[in-house]
This record gives sequence, C-alpha cells and structure tokens, in this order.
Amino acid sequence: MRISTKFIETGMRLARPIYGRNGETLLNRGTTLTTQYIMSLRRHGILTVNIDSGFEEDFSDALEDIVRCSVMKKVQHEIMVNRNRISIKNITNQVEMLIDEIISGKKIIGNLTEICSADMYTYAHSVDVCTLSLMLGIRLNYKKDKLLQLGTGCLLHDLGKTKVLPEILNKPGVLNSDEFSEIKKHPLYGYKMLLDNNEDIDPESANIVLDHHEKYDGSGYPRGLKGQEIAEMSVICAVADVYNAITTDRIYRRAMPPHEVYEMIMASGNMMFEQSVVEAFLKCIVPYNIGSIVRLSNGFVGRVCRLNPSLPLRPIIKLLDSREEIDLVQEKSIVINGLLQHEDIIKEGIDKALEKVGSVKFMNDFTAI
Repeated sequence: MRISTKFIETGMRLARPIYGRNGETLLNRGTTLTTQYIMSLRRHGILTVNIDSGFEEDFSDALEDIVRCSVMKKVQHEIMVNRNRISIKNITNQVEMLIDEIISGKKIIGNLTEICSADMYTYAHSVDVCTLSLMLGIRLNYKKDKLLQLGTGCLLHDLGKTKVLPEILNKPGVLNSDEFSEIKKHPLYGYKMLLDNNEDIDPESANIVLDHHEKYDGSGYPRGLKGQEIAEMSVICAVADVYNAITTDRIYRRAMPPHEVYEMIMASGNMMFEQSVVEAFLKCIVPYNIGSIVRLSNGFVGRVCRLNPSLPLRPIIKLLDSREEIDLVQEKSIVINGLLQHEDIIKEGIDKALEKVGSVKFMNDFTAI
C-alpha cells in the first residue's frame, strides 16, 4: 500500500524498493523501517513509499506510472488509429508487459516525460480494469495463456464505446431512456468490431467484451445471462469494471470512499457477481488506506495505523489527541463512522480551539462575579 512518508512509523516493512533520483536503490523490498531510515527518506524528498499492509499488493500500486502510461498510449493508438483492424498481437504484448510487471514487481526505468497527460483519462480505466483483473486471475491461479485471454479482453472491454456519441458518454446529467439504450449497445458494438476485423481474436477474450455487463441475477445486458451462464473471466472483468468506475471521480459524480465500495462489493455476491469471484476480489483490495483519518462512534478522531488482514473493516486506529491505539477487532462496540478530509480536520481543530477559549472565558467571567 502506498502511503505518505508523513505517516510511516518504525517497524513498518517496505513492500517495494525505494529508488533515488538516478535510479539507484536506496532501500530494498522487505526492509524494516527505523527512525534513521525514516529521517533519511524525508531528507531525500521521498514523498510516498509502498508499505507491506499484510494484504496482497493494492492494484493501484501494482504498476509503475511509466508502464501504466506506456500501455495506455499504445492501447489508445490501436483503438483510435487502427480501430477497423486492431492488432491483437500488439494488445497481447501490452498484456504480457502488465503480467510481468505485476508478478515481478520490478522497477522499469524510462523517460519520465512519457508520463501521461489528462487526455489519456479515457484509456486509464481500461488499463486499471485490466491490471486488477490480472491480479485477480493470478490469485485464482490462472496460467499464462489464460491470463493473456483475460487481459486482452479487459484491455478492449470498452472498445464499443468508440461507436457511441461523446455527448452521450460524457453527459454530466442523468441519461434519458434513449441515451441509456445506446450506451447498453457498446458491448455488442465492441464484440462485432473484433469479430468482423480480427480473425486472430480469441473467442474467450471476445466474450469478455460482450459479457462484462452481465449480472449474476440476470439483470445485466446485452444478453440477460445469469448465474453459471456467465464465464468466470467475464465476471472478473465486470467486478473490476464496477470497482474502478465507482472509485474514480466522474463528470457526473464524485468517487465513493474505498470502505463504502468494499462493503458494496462484499454485499454483491450471488446478486451482481458470482460469490467465489467476489471473495477472491476482496483479498486484492483494502477498505482503508494507512494514514486515513477517521471518526469513531465514541466521538474520537484517529488515524489508521495498521490493518487487520483477517477483518479488513476493523483496522487499528491511533487517536490524534492521546496517541492511544484502539484495535477495532478487540473493541467490538466501536465502529468507524466515516472518513475525514483535511478541511474537516482543520475545521474540527478550530472548533475545539474555540470551544476551549469559550470555556476559559466562561470560567473567567464566572470567577469575576
């Protein structure tokens, strides 16, 4: 899990190596942080590090930015320039790069000027869905050929949206029935584009493009499949697609907090998605990031300092006022009421200060009577 060096503490272990400006290794993966190491990292201007949280590596940290943006650019080129004759070989090459990066966790040094710009946003979703799907496939012990099928389908899952008018795709308000009907055609559009122009497309990959909006209870589209009629790889893509969509800011709504998404996905088993896939998926994500500021049901405010892998929704909290730690696994009567943003914390601090000033003034006035 990637966290700010403001929040790292002695005893934490690095999940990834830390590199200097010239690519030299400063600290190796698995290093236990000491006070000296922490001070050195801050002196070097290192802003974030990847900490071993006890979970599998969070998908958002699975790729170096260089790799992620390189893949995004190549996918964009294939879809926008070669849309009538997409090179499946070029797409599978990108999937292989992602698989290698996820499995090895290696650092790929590249030209930092290639870091993607804002106009790459559309393709970021496809790469993120592919990355998370591959991590889930690896967890489910998929072999290399199956991972390639999965990754290819996931990278191209929204191909059909190139046939949908941009004003519908990017509409900030609620879609009307005609617009929603058009959006619901994009899996068919993408599937047809692949079959019409690509003899070498794997049928399993094409089916992911076609079926990634199907639901376990039969309420999905375009075919209304249900239960075991939906291939597992399509279910994997569907879960990853929903997760990435609702944890990302969109034109028409803000992203949902990770813990709310975690609970929503947890409740979706055998309704939206097959239960076994949901259970495996929840082991690839975390509901709370280390360093998150939370309000507890007992009124206290604290920071998430450690996670409980067996009960992810019950982390260990360090109170901001007293520095006391509360393990929510042990303190069963206390729950997290919500996440606090920086502006909330500042306001709360001001309110407490005013409260204290008011109390002092009251006492002074009272004793003066």
